[in-house]
Amino acid sequence: MNLTSALTVARRPRAISSSTSSRSSVRDRLRLQQFSGVYVWIAITALFWLKEPDIFPTTLTVKTILGDNAIAGLLALGALLAFASGLIDLSFASIAGLGLTCATWMSIHTAMPGLLIAVLMVIGGGSIGVMSGLLITRLGLSSLVTTLAVSTICLGLAEYVTGGNTLTAQWSTGFQNLGQGYLWVIPYPFIYLLVFAVVLYFVLEHTTAGRRILATGSNRTAARLAGIRVARVQVLTLCLSGAVAGFAGTVLAAKIGSATSSTGPGYLLAGVAALFLGETQVRGRVNVWGTVLAVLLIGTGIKGLQLMGAQPWVNDFFNGTLLLVAVGLAARTRSADGSRNQS
Repeated sequence: MNLTSALTVARRPRAISSSTSSRSSVRDRLRLQQFSGVYVWIAITALFWLKEPDIFPTTLTVKTILGDNAIAGLLALGALLAFASGLIDLSFASIAGLGLTCATWMSIHTAMPGLLIAVLMVIGGGSIGVMSGLLITRLGLSSLVTTLAVSTICLGLAEYVTGGNTLTAQWSTGFQNLGQGYLWVIPYPFIYLLVFAVVLYFVLEHTTAGRRILATGSNRTAARLAGIRVARVQVLTLCLSGAVAGFAGTVLAAKIGSATSSTGPGYLLAGVAALFLGETQVRGRVNVWGTVLAVLLIGTGIKGLQLMGAQPWVNDFFNGTLLLVAVGLAARTRSADGSRNQS
């Protein structure tokens, strides 16, 4: 091999390395992996804007997207606590549904003020979460099976409360406004979502309690050896998840003014999809702002399809497809993180 060939071969790795470094630099600057949801959200918003310029870019559309997805967002953030502690909670939507039906029934058959009913629903939802947590931590049951069974029990109770009928609430104007009012173009339920998101972010990322929750979810055995009371942490997270679900159910009752046994469980798929899609955003694990972003992305996609004339079945199809994509991306993210840690 002559000198020229040797120099050519020697330069090749540097050229490849430089190209790879350039691509990595672009990805790092745009943070494509961490904030891909933002770019997708912008892209689908632009698409629907171009397709339906008369009805999509309107104040009414913004109000509808924020209002329709606030309940799903609240439920997803509540369930996030359980997921962050290493549990799978599938009961949050049915707990919200039970809260919806019970709150509506109480507004009809009792003279209790709406705020007292809301407090009772929060306590009731938290109690159901504690029951699930004790079954999981004391008896060693699977969180998936336990919360699925509790979800079914809550659905049965909701059917008993409604008697298979649609209940029409009798709220005071003031309480009804808590679910239907607006601050400019922002519905009150979405404001509750933002306030809860800020509080939850602070707790998870900047407090000792939050670090214990994340440590428990990351490695239960290591957390126990570090002195963390794993069982107590997990019971607490399920209690809070249930309490948030009870609150969300009451807000939903004030928002729509009626209740059926099937209304609450309909939020399960959207909430789980938001959790798994949010896991792929911002931090590479379940996190608050990734979940909020996922809720807005899902809500915008569904609303845009509806405005384009899509049939009602498209909602479930869209949520199911997005859930599969989100689970796949989350698994890929965890696999990539594990490979980097090993190397």
